[in-house]
Amino acid sequence: MKTGKKILIGITGAAILVAGIVCRQEFFLMIPLFISLFVMGFQSEANRVGALCGAVNSLIYTGAYIYMGVYASAASALLFSFPVQLMTFFRWKKNAYKKTAVFKRMSNKMRIVLSAVLLVLWTVLAVLFIHLDYEYAVLDSISFILGFVVPVLTMLAYIEYTYLWIVTAVVTLLLSVQMVIVDYKQTTYLIYAVYCFYCIVSAFINVRKFYKEQREMTEAVENTQ
Repeated sequence: MKTGKKILIGITGAAILVAGIVCRQEFFLMIPLFISLFVMGFQSEANRVGALCGAVNSLIYTGAYIYMGVYASAASALLFSFPVQLMTFFRWKKNAYKKTAVFKRMSNKMRIVLSAVLLVLWTVLAVLFIHLDYEYAVLDSISFILGFVVPVLTMLAYIEYTYLWIVTAVVTLLLSVQMVIVDYKQTTYLIYAVYCFYCIVSAFINVRKFYKEQREMTEAVENTQ
């Protein structure tokens, strides 16, 4: 991890700690957030170590969610996030390129099908949330769906995951702002959301860079044959 990224992690971590103390948040519940700073730092560089750290952090989040009594989130962290990120690490390691993976692009047909499925799922879930009079129905429905789709596309090393990840970052940032307006104690998550936005944009740039390098290498090999 680059020195600049380590400094940014330190600054963000200090800001979260101060906000947590001011907002009187339990330190135990802030530990996964601190680890997430390093996870996102690695993922911003498309480093497969980020997936391994993320898998371990999922187990810590599971404990935090159980402590908070949020059992659905605990189940999601343990049964989805943990295995998917662990598989991501091993798949990327098997198809390695430097510290990242060999990336690929979805076909036009796959993109159309994925877009249609996402649109249908989002419409159904948004209508359901609105019917339940949920305050953040539109944004949270997008976040919920992409929260499952992005990790799977990441595991499969499709570069399209970065496009959807940016959407997730924007939605998370907007949700965090809304939640802080309602409850200032959510300030730690707003700070983290800003940091994540930066990391995700960096990941978008780096993945495209690696993909371009890989394509150029493949074409060079093909031209020599």
